[in-house]
Amino acid sequence: METKKIFLSVFIIITSQLGFAQNAKSVPTTAEEKRIAMLTPEYYTNWIGASFFTIPTVEKEFDVIPVRILDLTFFYDFGDCFVGMESNKKGVVTQMTLRLFGDKAKNFIQKATDYGYKYITKSNNMNTRSNAEKTSDVYETNVKRYRKTTLNGNVYLEVSTNNERVNEYEIAIFRTK
Repeated sequence: METKKIFLSVFIIITSQLGFAQNAKSVPTTAEEKRIAMLTPEYYTNWIGASFFTIPTVEKEFDVIPVRILDLTFFYDFGDCFVGMESNKKGVVTQMTLRLFGDKAKNFIQKATDYGYKYITKSNNMNTRSNAEKTSDVYETNVKRYRKTTLNGNVYLEVSTNNERVNEYEIAIFRTK
């Protein structure tokens, strides 16, 4: 009977240590890991619009500086992509925008739907994009909207594509109450 207790105790200790080691790996610690994690639905769903998710926090935690600022929208180089973060006057990030291409965009959208974002509607928009070579481009985009309901309101993912820029996806993520 004593050997069973010892075996059971050792088994519980080993199992709990393995569980602790796995949990410790899931928490991003470096700025690069945090930038990668921010682009996962588990993070952006909970952080967009949260009072602690501010422009100064983004710059400190992700070790980034804006490559461009337009009004209250700050653009950052996350390595694999550029991320626009629109803030309110208090500095709280209220919307994120990304431009992704091909499979990377499709994987991003698939992860969101796997996390629980539901397709809700499709529409068309007219967009204008300024270009250094031209004054501007005017083009129509197809927009698919996905929604995830949380305790703090709905989080929307709007995915825009168009026929002129094949495999380019413009993605906006924002929360409503």
